[in-house]
Amino acid sequence: MKNCAKNKNMRAEILAVLIQTGGKLCSEFLQIRSHKPKHVETQQPAITPPAEVTDEKKIEKGTACLPCTNSHLHACAGLLSEAVRMSPDGLNPESMKRVDKCLGEIAAAERVDLAPENVDGLPQDERKIADHASSEMREIRHGLEGLNSKAELEQLTIRTTNLQKYVGGEWFKVRLAKMPKEEKVRLAEETIEKLEQEE
Repeated sequence: MKNCAKNKNMRAEILAVLIQTGGKLCSEFLQIRSHKPKHVETQQPAITPPAEVTDEKKIEKGTACLPCTNSHLHACAGLLSEAVRMSPDGLNPESMKRVDKCLGEIAAAERVDLAPENVDGLPQDERKIADHASSEMREIRHGLEGLNSKAELEQLTIRTTNLQKYVGGEWFKVRLAKMPKEEKVRLAEETIEKLEQEE
């Protein structure tokens, strides 16, 4: 009985750790899975290597939209945080360079990852996250394009950071729910190993 209770507690702790650190690890995990090395041609010309997964197929599986959106939001949140730090006395050319780079990240996400034709192919649960991200990013972009003060920059930085946490967290929960048991175990082991290395 004690062992059973310990196992349940351990599983709960592992799940908590996965959710806390999952966004980063799951992004790495999906990059590894979606960027498999190309097959080397064999010396037998009659054998054709299997075709690589196309972007369209990646979108159908939910692997070509939300992870990239999350990455763009990570970059944008970092750039805006730098811009705030570089604006002790108000907006200046250096802080505005970071704002401009963030606008580039948002534009890339909106034009590619969150483009209607890409979002259309997502499962309903992932599409809900993508639709929310798209709407919020549009508002953030409009705010940054009309930026007038450090106070506005701070508010948009908070909003961007919150959106990144939402997209990363919700997307990871969806992927974790759909992940085969063996993959969950492997991911849990990797998470524990990384946490032990950080101690």
